[in-house]
Amino acid sequence: MPNKDRTMKIYPFVGFIKYPIDINKINFNHDEVYGVFSVTLKELLNHDKSKWGRFSNSKLKYPIFEAPNGFEIWGLTAFILDSVLHKINP
Repeated sequence: MPNKDRTMKIYPFVGFIKYPIDINKINFNHDEVYGVFSVTLKELLNHDKSKWGRFSNSKLKYPIFEAPNGFEIWGLTAFILDSVLHKINP
């Protein structure tokens, strides 16, 4: 999946993790990642938990998914996630 400028390629992977997941056991680089959370597929497919935003001074809309503890999934991650969700649940 190329980005909007077609200057890089991103290869998303989809997998299943046994739920519930213990977030405290996930090792991540605290210098690069603010926090880690998990969201179920059922939550992601709930349209009440998603909305569309708009970049300032742009007509381009982007998806935003609500996540636990006030976090939001947005930007390139949300574009990829939205595309994957439409393939799973057209």
